[in-house]
Amino acid sequence: MTDSEGVRGMPRPAKVSLTQQLYQAIRGDIITAVLRPGAVVIEADLAREYEVSKTPVREALQMLVVEGLMSVLPHRGYLIRSMGFADVRDVMDLRLMLEPPLAAAAALNSSEEIVEALRVQLAKQFDEGASLVDRTSAAREFHMLCVRASMNQRAMGLVGGLYDETTRIHHLMPGAVQHLYSATEQAAHQSILDAVANNDDEAAAAAMAEHIKESNEALLQAFYTR
Repeated sequence: MTDSEGVRGMPRPAKVSLTQQLYQAIRGDIITAVLRPGAVVIEADLAREYEVSKTPVREALQMLVVEGLMSVLPHRGYLIRSMGFADVRDVMDLRLMLEPPLAAAAALNSSEEIVEALRVQLAKQFDEGASLVDRTSAAREFHMLCVRASMNQRAMGLVGGLYDETTRIHHLMPGAVQHLYSATEQAAHQSILDAVANNDDEAAAAAMAEHIKESNEALLQAFYTR
C-alpha cells in the first residue's frame, strides 16, 4: 500500500488518516454484524486483511474499545461486545429522551431543502428493491436529517451513536427487520415528515415520540423471539 492508498487499496480521502479509515471500516463491520457479538478479532489478522501495518490497526481497535464496541482479551485479541436486552432498552430510552425535542426544533427550522431530503430518504427506505443495508442507511439518514435541522451540533454525535446501535440490532435480530419494512414504520416516518413540512413543532415531537415507542416495542419483541 502506498501513502495515497486507503483501506483495501481505495483512494485515501483528504485529511483522513489510515487509522480513522480502519476505525470506520471495522466499526461498520460491527454495526452491520459482519463481525458478530462474541467474535474475537486478532490484530495481526486484520493487518493482513487490510494490507497495512499493525500500528494503525491497533490504534483503530483501541478507539473501538473506548467507544465500547469491543473489549480487550489480554494475550488473545479483541472481543466484539454483545447486545442484550438492557442495551436495547437503554438505547431506545435515550432516543426517546433526545429525538422528540430535536424533531420539534427541526420543524421550526424547516425548509424546502430539508423536506425534500427527508422525502428522498423515505423513498429509499421503502424501495422494494432496497437491501437491508440500504434500508437501515436510509432510516438512519432520515433521523439524522431531523437532528441536523434542529441546529443542535452536540446532538449529532449522540443521536448518531444511538442510531448506529439501533442499526446493529436490525442486523443481529431478523425479527426486527420486519418492522423496518412495515407499513407502521412507513406511516411513522411520513407523519414526522408532514409535521416538519408544516412547521408544526408539537406534531413533530409527538410523531417522533410515538415512532420511537413503536420501534422499541418491535425491537424488544424481536429480542425475545430471536
